[in-house]
Amino acid sequence: MPLPRQPLRARAALLAAALAALALAAACRGGSAPAAGAAARRYTVRGEVVALPRPQAKPAQLTLRHEAIPGFADATGAVVGMPSMVMALDLGPAASTAGLAPGDKVEAVLAVDFSRPLVQIERLDKLPASTALRLDAPPGGVDEAAHPSR
Repeated sequence: MPLPRQPLRARAALLAAALAALALAAACRGGSAPAAGAAARRYTVRGEVVALPRPQAKPAQLTLRHEAIPGFADATGAVVGMPSMVMALDLGPAASTAGLAPGDKVEAVLAVDFSRPLVQIERLDKLPASTALRLDAPPGGVDEAAHPSR
């Protein structure tokens, strides 16, 4: 008999907790964030800058409110999607926040490698202020339109 599927909100909360733990483990390494390897999965995401990296913080982290990532895969490779949320993300060696301010809209390439652990922004490009973003996740953190119940 198959196991019952978790409700969407519970899956999203579990995914957010796993990513937070992955980001914390990566941040605990200290120093600069290493470049992601070929094994990392990459996702192009759009979002809004919430906070710039703190001076002298190692690794430098950008806080970003991003749109939902429907094709996001978990550590097992299963596509589980990720709702719109706010995350502090390490900046990779080639990513720069020069010219950015809180409230700016950006497009980023996010590299995720659960085996290292590593979650980082590899590339960051400023978008026009008129760019429409879908950052409409409710307080529970799940945008039901982007992640309908399965």
